[in-house]
Order: sequence, then C-alpha cells, then structure tokens
Amino acid sequence: MSHQTEVISTLQNAVKTNRLPHLLFYGPPGTGKTSVALALCRTLWDPSQLHRRVLELNASDERGISVVRDKVKHFASLAVGHSVRSNKNIFSGQKKKEDENTAIDEEEVRYYPNPPFKIIILDEADTVTPDAQAALRRIIEAHSNITRFILICNYVTRIIEPLASRCAKFRFQPLPPASMKSRLSTIAHEEHCRFSLDGKGKQEQEALEKILELSQGDMRRAVTCLQSAHVLSGGVEGDGFIQDNFGEIMGLPPVDVIESLFKILQSPASCFEDLEKAVTDIMLDGYAAEYIMGALLTEITVLDSKNVSELNKADIAIRIAEADKKLIDGADELLQLLMVCSFILRCFKDGTQ
Repeated sequence: MSHQTEVISTLQNAVKTNRLPHLLFYGPPGTGKTSVALALCRTLWDPSQLHRRVLELNASDERGISVVRDKVKHFASLAVGHSVRSNKNIFSGQKKKEDENTAIDEEEVRYYPNPPFKIIILDEADTVTPDAQAALRRIIEAHSNITRFILICNYVTRIIEPLASRCAKFRFQPLPPASMKSRLSTIAHEEHCRFSLDGKGKQEQEALEKILELSQGDMRRAVTCLQSAHVLSGGVEGDGFIQDNFGEIMGLPPVDVIESLFKILQSPASCFEDLEKAVTDIMLDGYAAEYIMGALLTEITVLDSKNVSELNKADIAIRIAEADKKLIDGADELLQLLMVCSFILRCFKDGTQ
C-alpha cells in the first residue's frame, strides 16, 4: 500500500497482538480502502480458508434491510471451529531469493495466524439504508466474539452514529503526487510501457504528471488511465508509444470545448439561445456535466475582479455546489448545467453594465 503508513502499521500491530476490532474505513475514492481490507484478510488466513472466513458484500447492490437480516446475519451467526497457526510462511512464493540455498531470515518467517473469527466486508456502506444500518448494529453486538465487520465508505457522516461508535475509524487520505508518481512509474516499468524510443526521459515524466493532474489523488483512476493508454498504444507487442490523450481516455472535456463555452458566457452579445445550443451540443457529445462545471469554476476563480466581482464568484460556486448535489441525487445533467451556465451568463452581464 502506498502512503497510508499509519493505517497499515496500526492494523499490523492489531494482527500481531490478536486484538482486531470492528473497522470503519472512510476517505476519497481510489485511496486503497478496499485493497487494505482484502490484504488484511489475506494476512490473517491461509488462502485455503479465505472463502469460508470472509464474506464481501457491495452495499450499493445489496443495501436493503432484508439482506442484513438474511445473508449478513446468517453468515455472522455461523460458529467457527478452533484453528491453529498455519505452518505456511506468509511470504512463501512471494519473495525470490538470489541464492535458493540461502536460509530465510528470522524476521521474514511469519505464519498465517488463522484467528477464530470471520470477517464481513461491507463495501460502500454509506449507501446502506438507515433501517438496515440500525439492524446491523445489533448483529455486530450479538456476534462480535466470532465475527468482525469492516465497513467501507466515502462519507462517514452517512453512517449512523450508533454503528460508527462500534468500530475503530481509519481515515484514508488522498495520495500525494510524489507517492502516486513513484507507484505509477514502478507500474509503468514493470508493464514495459513505452513513452519514447528509449522508454525513459522527459516524455515519461510529462505523461505521468499529466495523469496525476487529471486523477486528482485517485490512485485507481490513475492506474486505469495508464493501463488504457498502454493498451491503445498497442501493448507490449505493439510498435506504438503512449500518446498525450489522457483527458479523452478519462472522458474529460477537451480544453477547446471549455474555452468555447466560456467565450459565450463572457460575450456581451450572447443570449440564452446561444448558450442553450452550446450546452446541448456538449451534452450530446457525451461529456459529464460534473466535469464541465468544475472546469468552469476553475476558469472563473482566476478571473480579474473587473470582469466579475468576488461576491458573484462566491454565488457561482454555491450554485455549482447545489447542482453537484442534485446530480448525485439523480437530477438531469442538461438542466443542471444549463441552470449553472445561465446564472454565470447573468453574472457576467451584470458586471459589464
């Protein structure tokens, strides 16, 4: 795991002392929450025991109270047989020795502890309905001696307090650019990604920095973008090189699309019909309203106060935040983007009068 050192060290200490509590992982997407949960399970049990000791549920698909009362409660209540420490080295098959005859160091000999409990991983727990969360808190209490729960969410405020108080909370921070760049560079070299003829140098650094800029701290998104660019270049056996089209790969709007829309918003001669046509064309091209509004906000924040006042900038930011919340709740993208753009157009016209 990259960067999340405090979380990893705390969990490693809990495994060594056999005092693993219920866990609540929260933080932005792509910071390693699910990966840490799965890695923890693979550290606790022998691979042959995982399918019997771990239940992973994606709460966005199964989030009703019936799932909690049936599937979760049934698995949590199953008794666990007494298990002993595995005689398999946890590093077996993972570390390559330069000399096969060299003895394994004492600190590298670690065995699967095979603790006498099960783990239920509830991913995207913030989408679980409040009634299901209320039912879950009683199950956690009743079966805590044989079952541990790992709740994973993006927004900890959407977990009811009685449920959150039963878990040890771990906040996953967005990965800093230096950590992400180091890991991306390692992945690129291991997968033989080609950025130029020599495979190194300025082209690689520029490409990785562009990916980091677009991913905004989301490691999963950055790795997916690198993988897509590698595949489009022809892969290992192809003869192409990774091109600078990462924004298009991620589905982000090109710079010229944002600039043309912003010119319409700034132009004193623009009317609502011109704006409506431009916004409709952008939506028909398949670009997400969320990214369009974010790019517009970035453009507006750097404008001189002569073009738009600081008060209007604040009002625009509030309107974009409200529209973003409505999009999350399922509102129509075209209407929300049109509402935001029409408000920005009015602010510009008021500023020029």
